[in-house]
Amino acid sequence: MKKEKDLFGNIIERKVTYWVFHDESIPSKRWFIIGLLFVKAEYLQKVEQALNYLVEKENYKGEIHFSRLPKKFQGEYGPKARIALNWLKAFEEGLSDYAKFSALAVDRFSPAYDYSRFTKEYHAYNRFTAMALKGAIAWLLGPENLDKLSIVFVSDAKFRMSRPEEGWIDNFEKYIPYRAQLDSYLSRLEGKKYPFVKIEKLETEDSSRNILLQFCDILLGATQMAIVAGSTKETKIKLGKMIVK
Repeated sequence: MKKEKDLFGNIIERKVTYWVFHDESIPSKRWFIIGLLFVKAEYLQKVEQALNYLVEKENYKGEIHFSRLPKKFQGEYGPKARIALNWLKAFEEGLSDYAKFSALAVDRFSPAYDYSRFTKEYHAYNRFTAMALKGAIAWLLGPENLDKLSIVFVSDAKFRMSRPEEGWIDNFEKYIPYRAQLDSYLSRLEGKKYPFVKIEKLETEDSSRNILLQFCDILLGATQMAIVAGSTKETKIKLGKMIVK
């Protein structure tokens, strides 16, 4: 593919920065699901304002988390569920142009799943997170024909499954940036159209203080519901049906 040039013959590089919000879910022994929400840096405030507007309409002050949604959209505890519903409606109606979501579902009962490759369980979680990131970059951002991609990666510290219980230490913070750059190099070496990728910053944050992590959680929870149908709650079934569309 020929590089685009400016009026002076200089090659124009397509460079962009995305914020990527990361969450994980283990709804059963069989499934492990990773959710990634991509928001271009220039749209970050716009997306936050849209989500906050829908929260403020309900005059709700707490955290929105899929696993804690009530059974009904009505009643005293309904605001949380109505906010989640309105977030998904906004996503359907155009918010997805600014906040792009991708999920990777891993079937651990599949004959192709090789437990021997991972000496510790969190190594598998980290590896599949890197795979989810690589796939999402190719699928979601491919049409942008980027040359260079900078990422600010924000992971939900409160609910992250890939942290082992003993000491809360793993190689996540080092592995993900390393693997993202390696996958970028190998993809381009194979002749694929794939940007130079650099994770400029990786941080973990309590989702209760980050509305974009909460939005990622709702999208991931709805995806989980669509895959495993693990709840009989009216609210969760509704969100699962919406994400299937």
